[in-house]
Amino acid sequence: MAMAAKKVETCSINSLPDEVLGQILSLIPTKLAASTSVLSKRWRNLLPLVENLDFDESMVVYPNKRRTSATIGDGGGFLDFVERTLVLLGDSPIKKFSMKWKSQIDYSRYNDLIRNVLDRGSLELHLSSTSYQYIKPEFFFSKTLVKLTLSHGCYFQDTLPPDGVLFPALKTLSFVQVCFDSGDADPYDCLLTCCPLLEEVNIFAGDPFEMGGWRRYIWSSPIQRLSIFYRFHDLDAHDSVIIETPSLVYLDYSSYVSEDYQFQMDSLVEARLDLILWKYNDYISPVDEYYGYDSTKGDAWGDATKLIEAIRNVVTLHLSADSLEVFHCCCKSMPEFNNLVKLSFESHEERDWQVLPLLLKKSPNLETLVLKGLVHKITKGCGGVCPCKRVRKKRKKKRSCLSSCGAKVLKVYGYGGSCRELKQMRHFMENLRCLEVVKVQVDNGDKKYADELTKLLQTASSKCKIQFI
Repeated sequence: MAMAAKKVETCSINSLPDEVLGQILSLIPTKLAASTSVLSKRWRNLLPLVENLDFDESMVVYPNKRRTSATIGDGGGFLDFVERTLVLLGDSPIKKFSMKWKSQIDYSRYNDLIRNVLDRGSLELHLSSTSYQYIKPEFFFSKTLVKLTLSHGCYFQDTLPPDGVLFPALKTLSFVQVCFDSGDADPYDCLLTCCPLLEEVNIFAGDPFEMGGWRRYIWSSPIQRLSIFYRFHDLDAHDSVIIETPSLVYLDYSSYVSEDYQFQMDSLVEARLDLILWKYNDYISPVDEYYGYDSTKGDAWGDATKLIEAIRNVVTLHLSADSLEVFHCCCKSMPEFNNLVKLSFESHEERDWQVLPLLLKKSPNLETLVLKGLVHKITKGCGGVCPCKRVRKKRKKKRSCLSSCGAKVLKVYGYGGSCRELKQMRHFMENLRCLEVVKVQVDNGDKKYADELTKLLQTASSKCKIQFI
């Protein structure tokens, strides 16, 4: 019994070094980390070792504090808690600081708080608020900040310093449902163009019923990775998109198809596109509904030709099921994808494959073909890639476009084992003449489907191997 008690004592959390306990406290919400200071004198001294602070107004409750009409919604209690925690930290550095709140807070206290955090050599700053935030330029500056995220708010700034809002070490910048109200000054431009080491930009403006958006223009030489999610339902908000990023190597772009594109992406290696036709937009503005206007301007409104031309040199291309239809309906000419080695696309039972024969033909060096699902909308135009349409007996069967495809690896995710899917797999195996390996992920890991595919491969191809992933 004594030995068991001794073993428990040896393994207790109090036996851990202060530095380890500080790392543990950095992984939990700051409110909980701060509450540990009442445990003992030792735990009171551990708080300065916490390097990551995460404050959420919804977690800060003051049951004994009487709230009057003058204090309701002012966020004063929340700021009190944040400021007291910073005092307890002394002069300790802060690596990561996150703050999320809804109440209106005092701008001067807010700016002083941000300045306090940045003066401690912070590497990451994440601010999320649904209210207007006024940031004075002299407070919003840091030589050490590497990652900055502004979420769910409108950031107001009436003046900028002579050198702009400058973060000389910033590498990652994220805007989540953010808008700027800045008058003559434009902090959006400064944040993108006045950060010499900026490598990654993420923009999310997905909810059409919330404030926030982006100017649909990005110019920055150092950016290497760019992710944009833009789903506003207003056609006027999709008239043109301009992206001039000569050093960009990775693009993740999701939006309704725009009327025009101007892209400069000379170094692009990988692109992930989720483009949507306007005919799938079921939102009608109150004005259009009143006058009886059709907000979609036709099924194939928009022109993705310049966008597709701009990504012609990619090595890896990922397309959503909607993007396949945009390539077919909104592209006047298909460029040669001479560098394309890996093509990945998703399938949907209500989206077609009509562009695939042309896309495969324009990809002479393709080595890997990846499909997420096999079931798609049946049309006359995708017959060369799939066996959807039966060939009449009197007509000579056309040669499949797959026979000229050089793909050596075929990966299929989400195989369900239906009769239609089995026929599609047979079509691939019989017509992809360069195929060496077939990798399949079977839904629910059903062994019966795996056995069917193994037998199919034995009859369709003698030199190809099958692997289940």
